[in-house]
Amino acid sequence: MIDLPRKDVPERKEKSIADVVKRMNDRYHLTQKHNEIELVKQWGEIVGQLIAKHTASVSIKGKTLYVTFDQAPLKNEMFLQRETLMQKVNERMGAGFVEKIFIG
Repeated sequence: MIDLPRKDVPERKEKSIADVVKRMNDRYHLTQKHNEIELVKQWGEIVGQLIAKHTASVSIKGKTLYVTFDQAPLKNEMFLQRETLMQKVNERMGAGFVEKIFIG
């Protein structure tokens, strides 16, 4: 006897939990927020505690990092060191994580 698939019963497609979580992150755009949270957690290790202490905010939109500082001389110095900062962030977070940095 040959078993034919029944059309009234949906076919079960088993997926791993990792696949389900990845699809959920992609659907609700949670991956970028997760990356931003991870960057904020590691900010002190990336730039050092002194600079982290004077950082007012860190956020990322797309591949652009937005950082504000509470002291003008530090802001100026970090503006001049953008390339070095980008290299440090990409070393820690993965190649291509940040392509531009906006210092405000």
